Amino acid sequence: MLPAANRMRKSGEFSQVFRHGKRSGNQFLVVHTLCDGQVNEAGLDEVGFVVDKKIGFVVGKAVGNSVVRHRVTRKLRHILRNYVDDLECDALVIRALSPAAGADFHTLEKALVREFRRLNILQESR
Repeated sequence: MLPAANRMRKSGEFSQVFRHGKRSGNQFLVVHTLCDGQVNEAGLDEVGFVVDKKIGFVVGKAVGNSVVRHRVTRKLRHILRNYVDDLECDALVIRALSPAAGADFHTLEKALVREFRRLNILQESR
């Protein structure tokens, strides 16, 4: 499970990442990220937004019913737990798309790591 300091909960934090960040996606998920240079441009550090790395998940009703949505969220949270220290960004939102409901753990992990590399936010040690 992600530490409490790394969880994104406020809707304002989500909207700042969506509005000012970069994004990259594939058939399973879309990764929105807000890195250090973008934080200064958006003026987010003035309001005390970025203290630690913040990570949020968006799994909408298009993915499935409540059981399916929570299963996808748990898989993504478990995958991200292994990579949180290697990410070079301040805020990250992962938005699951409907095919993620049928994807297994390893498929989601490959898709997520591919997007991290595409956005150039994963340290090269992995």
